[in-house]
Amino acid sequence: MTIPDDLLNDLRSSPTGLARIVEAVVRDRRPYVKIPVQTVRSWERRAPDDWAKVASWLAAQNVAVVQVCAWMR
Repeated sequence: MTIPDDLLNDLRSSPTGLARIVEAVVRDRRPYVKIPVQTVRSWERRAPDDWAKVASWLAAQNVAVVQVCAWMR
């Protein structure tokens, strides 16, 4: 599993924390990533292009995004 350089460079310049998600997925090689619903909603509002890139990359890597309520983490 590799990360395109342009994706990672774009995400590192963003204050969203999405770069950490991508790096963790590559490092841990998990089939899913748990993300609080509120976090996803925030990314959809504040950084829709970045979130769309990450969501597409995750789907291409067959990594499921599991949105959880904050109290379920």
